Amino acid sequence: MDPIANDFSNEQLDLASLPKYESVAFSSVSSKYLIKMNIQTGILMLVLFIMLGVLWFLQLNQLQAGIILAIISVAFIFRFWNNYKLLQSLGYAVRDKDVVYKRGFIFNKTTIIPFNRVQHASISRGVWDKLLGISSLNIFTAGGSGSDITIPGLDPEMAVRLKEAIAVKISKDEF
Repeated sequence: MDPIANDFSNEQLDLASLPKYESVAFSSVSSKYLIKMNIQTGILMLVLFIMLGVLWFLQLNQLQAGIILAIISVAFIFRFWNNYKLLQSLGYAVRDKDVVYKRGFIFNKTTIIPFNRVQHASISRGVWDKLLGISSLNIFTAGGSGSDITIPGLDPEMAVRLKEAIAVKISKDEF
């Protein structure tokens, strides 16, 4: 008989005893992230209104221009409201064995990445991030072409602390 078979066990887990990620106390991102999203939405809105002005100049009739203007306006009101609700739904938590990130208010998505799957973490800052004093933390796992979690709107010092904490955790799990 195989000696490994004697030591091997694969007991079924009691699903009720598994920890619940919903009970995690999530940290929220900076409200400056809402400013960034609204600036980006405003720039898009400006470009669309310029395009509408060009169409008007090219002899678009008033009824057609009015309908297009109304559709664009409604879309942007929804977009600004969506930005606000999205900011309220973003949250992250670093636990002993994993990182949890939640987002979305219409379609909720929660991603849990155990530290033993994390390859590395990086911090990124775009132009608007630098102007507003925020950062994004990117967490990468094996086999992906991009980051598996990007936590936007973090205070730069918090992003560095989280990155260092993740680096410590994954270095402990390697050996």
